[in-house]
Amino acid sequence: MNGHHYFSRVHLALLFFLLTSFLLAACEFTPRDPHEVVYWTSDTGDISIRAENAIVAAFNKANPDLHVKLVAMPSGTTDISSLLTAVRGGTGPDVFYIDRFTVSQQAAIGLLQDLTPYMQKYGGDISKDYLPFAWDETVYRGHSYALPLNTDARALFYNKDAFKAAGVDPSILDPSHGPITIAQLEDIAFKINKLNSRGTFDRIGFIPWYDQAYHTTWGIDFGAKFFDPKTCQITPTEPAMERALQFTADWANRLTKEQVDTFFATFQPDNAPPSQNSFYSGNLAMTVSGNWMIPSLQEYAPKTHYGITYIPVEKAGDKPSTWSGGFALTIPTGAHNPDGAYRFMKYMTGPEGQRVYTQITGGLPTWSSLLNEKDLFPGNMEFFAKILQFSRSRVPLPVGSQLWDEFDTAQEKVVLHAATPDQALQTVYRRVQPQLQQYCPL
Repeated sequence: MNGHHYFSRVHLALLFFLLTSFLLAACEFTPRDPHEVVYWTSDTGDISIRAENAIVAAFNKANPDLHVKLVAMPSGTTDISSLLTAVRGGTGPDVFYIDRFTVSQQAAIGLLQDLTPYMQKYGGDISKDYLPFAWDETVYRGHSYALPLNTDARALFYNKDAFKAAGVDPSILDPSHGPITIAQLEDIAFKINKLNSRGTFDRIGFIPWYDQAYHTTWGIDFGAKFFDPKTCQITPTEPAMERALQFTADWANRLTKEQVDTFFATFQPDNAPPSQNSFYSGNLAMTVSGNWMIPSLQEYAPKTHYGITYIPVEKAGDKPSTWSGGFALTIPTGAHNPDGAYRFMKYMTGPEGQRVYTQITGGLPTWSSLLNEKDLFPGNMEFFAKILQFSRSRVPLPVGSQLWDEFDTAQEKVVLHAATPDQALQTVYRRVQPQLQQYCPL
């Protein structure tokens, strides 16, 4: 069966089912309180919920004609099955908290409302007030379907005590020197590696497929574009991506996955408590991670002597790189109070709401002007706020999740020596491009 026709039928069938469900639900509709705005959030951690409750309370106080009701939905930030079921039955929320990376995918199947008419009604275009990469993730076919909330960034953490124990001066990674190169990273890491008498590692310098050292991290670092909008083609076999995956393959020839797995089984086994982290203990000297590592270090390993610097670059003089994810607020199709929903979304993702969210969660805002409020970024958070100027997002595509999963598989194959980078990336193209084709042109 032709893949394009198959996926087109699935797409059309889903749209038909959604629309039919909306019509049936409308016939059985029991009116809600017109002043109520039902907000579903899947971000149910203690700190996040505290921040969201504070924002909801402030909004309700400032807007007595509306009442936002926060509903915790601990289903995972990328699981929209509960939303899909509720929308089909006409019982969906007015506002939904969503992984920004998946907005295009959900907009493409008709699950989210275009925000353009609400922007026109309530204050006009606000796209320029957000960080460009965050706003771009909300756009599908020229229209925005979400308002960005928080974001993050990735950098290289290094354990200064592990460096000193290996006889390496940690000041070489001081960010004032700018980013080191991949070649320098490799030289430092293998000097730090320490084998014991059993032939296993007591200390490892760096693992380029661990933590946030994803395929996408290195692809962006090496200059990959991932997608050609002119041809509506994903580009996993572009030279930059080939080089990025080859870098991982070369490292795995010197430090195998079997050696790494044995290392973690010893120093950071599955189900270990958060405090038993190989980086905290100094057994792992460097790791690519995000700004969320800072509060974790403060809580679980406050005595760790660590530094943060740029992700190493391919060549000396290359511009620093990082990438950012984050979440957003949307109005699902069939929402009972879309006007009230947009007013709340605009408040929560605007300066008032994001300031509170940043202060309580220690995250990073997407409202650009807040980056000038230095008191929001104490200590090492200042570095992450600074590198947002270099940041990109993953390319927002209606098949973004599938592309990510296939890149995961490609990286794993290369690390296991089950495929060459070229073979693995060719497979990514063959599996994802037919799925994307049904949406072209974008």
